Amino acid sequence: QFLVMYKIVILAAALVLLIPLTASSFTATLDIRIHTGSSSQLAAITFFPPSITGYVGDTLQIGNSDSVVHHLVSGTPEKGPDGKFDSGTIAPGQYFTYTIKDADVGVLHYYDLNYTWMTGKVFVQESKTGYKVISNVGQDAGDGKTVYRVEYSSVKDIISSSVNTKDKSVNFVLVGNSTTSSDLVLRLPKGLIGGPLIGVWVDNQQTRNFTSTEEASVYVVTIPITPLTEKVGIVGTTVVPEFGPAAAIILAISIIAIVTVTRLRPIQRLGRPHH
Repeated sequence: QFLVMYKIVILAAALVLLIPLTASSFTATLDIRIHTGSSSQLAAITFFPPSITGYVGDTLQIGNSDSVVHHLVSGTPEKGPDGKFDSGTIAPGQYFTYTIKDADVGVLHYYDLNYTWMTGKVFVQESKTGYKVISNVGQDAGDGKTVYRVEYSSVKDIISSSVNTKDKSVNFVLVGNSTTSSDLVLRLPKGLIGGPLIGVWVDNQQTRNFTSTEEASVYVVTIPITPLTEKVGIVGTTVVPEFGPAAAIILAISIIAIVTVTRLRPIQRLGRPHH
């Protein structure tokens, strides 16, 4: 019985460990493939697509669909590597991933060290056109390691954020001069706040005057504000986990182990034994 229990606990732990250990904000994966035959100078296509547009925080993923090993670096054949990334060797069927950083804003060039005619580029923008960004939202919740970038559009600036795990709210402080009423548009990652969204508070007063639409990875919340508005809060069904991913994994494994031990423990019968 102990051996069975041990195997069950180990299997459960392995399954739980499949849970991602990091959370990202509203980001995308930019999928690029090394085309078959790219190692030949006669190849019409090397990287596909040869250029792509992304944003800070997105993941650049380059897969090797060729039959030979490739080695990619950022930079250009003319100037050489610029030190932003070095993939090392990428065997056929393998992938290289790189998270786009603030320093990459502009054009991120890359090429193959061994086959220098293979060149590609990523047009990197700081955020979606017309949107500002506040980073590290959620750092005051849980272990502080699960954080998000929130894109927003407003004549005012968001200078700080906070997450209240008790009332399941995400709150923002705004500053800036404005002479007329306007709209604050927030793109809230679903990992940061879970729907359905319950309500919106403006300067500690609940309001029904807002709209919310759902996209693949975010809730887009539009809230009318006045020149005097200083605080905005959005309440959801859930917010960024109170416990970090690692703590959640340990807790889940512990619960599974306890349940397993309890089920396998022999039942103690009460009462005096019969002779």
